Amino acid sequence: MIVRVFNAGISRGESPINYLMGDRDHTGQPRSVAPEVMDGNPDLTVAVINGIQRKHKYVSGAIAFRDNEQPTREQMREVIQSFKQTVCPGLGSRNVNALFVLHRDKGNTEIHFVVPMTEMQTGRRMNIHPLGQQNIRLYEAFTQVTNHRLGYAQVVPDPLKLALSDFERYTADGRRDRSNKLYLHRRLTKAIRTGQIADRDQLCYFLSSEYGVEITRKGKDYLSMKFPGAEKAKRFRGPLYRADADYQQIVIQARDDRQEHRLSPTEYRQTRDTLQQLVEARRQFNVRAYLMPRVLRSERLQQRREAQLQSVFQPTITTKESAMKEKNPLQAITREQTVDSSPIKCENKPNVIRTIKMMRDQAVMGDRANMTSDFGIAGLMASLSDLESSINSAVSEMNSARSPEQKANAERKLTALMERKRRLELQLAQARQRQLNMTNGIVRLPSGLGK
Repeated sequence: MIVRVFNAGISRGESPINYLMGDRDHTGQPRSVAPEVMDGNPDLTVAVINGIQRKHKYVSGAIAFRDNEQPTREQMREVIQSFKQTVCPGLGSRNVNALFVLHRDKGNTEIHFVVPMTEMQTGRRMNIHPLGQQNIRLYEAFTQVTNHRLGYAQVVPDPLKLALSDFERYTADGRRDRSNKLYLHRRLTKAIRTGQIADRDQLCYFLSSEYGVEITRKGKDYLSMKFPGAEKAKRFRGPLYRADADYQQIVIQARDDRQEHRLSPTEYRQTRDTLQQLVEARRQFNVRAYLMPRVLRSERLQQRREAQLQSVFQPTITTKESAMKEKNPLQAITREQTVDSSPIKCENKPNVIRTIKMMRDQAVMGDRANMTSDFGIAGLMASLSDLESSINSAVSEMNSARSPEQKANAERKLTALMERKRRLELQLAQARQRQLNMTNGIVRLPSGLGK
């Protein structure tokens, strides 16, 4: 089993869903086995994707099993749940929309998924496949742990394999480029196995002398080549085309990798622990990004000023020299215990009186504000509850639509309701933050007090 994520996600929602649910594959041939929804609602996923105004709207991919791997339906459902808990931990169905569709028309088992790039409650961008090595390690660890639990052999990358793009895999023009590249790549692989090519420099000379291929660019991990008569160069990626490639070692590794590899108990524990750490880090990020109320910049500055005021009025603790260092210890101890009986001087008595009155008025106003805030929060929560019922009704209308026009109207209605829900959620979070600020408010003393 391996997880593949496709390089797409900028189209409307109909494009990926029609492919997943259609009766023809990407080549236009009829599917021998009809697709089956394993988890989610196709119409709802389309509506959520179409409601996103950003360029990148969704992440799509597939959990693909080998031909000899035949998971049961229960195992497939467990894999789906484990995958969701891994890529978006801490978030539930109210936060994330996802669709999983089973394909078996190619002979093997593939669970395709589409996840809109939005958090449902806040409307903020949410990506289950962000850039970076930490995300790659997360997917690799999930694959290794899942294969071990299902009793499958681990996926070992073929060092002699040519890396292909999604364009070359799934489009007509890309498949034409792929056939030419694979033909040349197989010839190079054969020459490397027989010892005719020892390093990348010899590979470039071999291409030029044997096939008339022009090397237009040498990158750290790729070569760009222009075929005879071609207008544009083609980029070749893979271990063979790296600048530091050791061909002899690659051939030995390819020979060893033909044998099945399974994790030892120690390797499994280490990989499981790594996965748990990566999932926990992502969970903490999700909680901060989507589940905690977002503090506005003005409120952050206000909290910072209040913290500074608190630090100003904190008592300063100083240490005194030990009384035993005095020549007369008894006199030193007596001085420390003596209380100054002189009366306290107040140079600005009217200012002190005004401050006391202001503190009393603010306490009364705070109680009234808290009552108003409570009523506002209750109203927002009631509106959200009514809105949830309207959303459920809109989903039912969309599912029961009998014509494209009815379905389009229901979809527009659902999109508007989701946007209204997002705004209400934001208002509720801001109201709760204001209430918290009023509860923890600090009275500012006049600048002239105590001088």
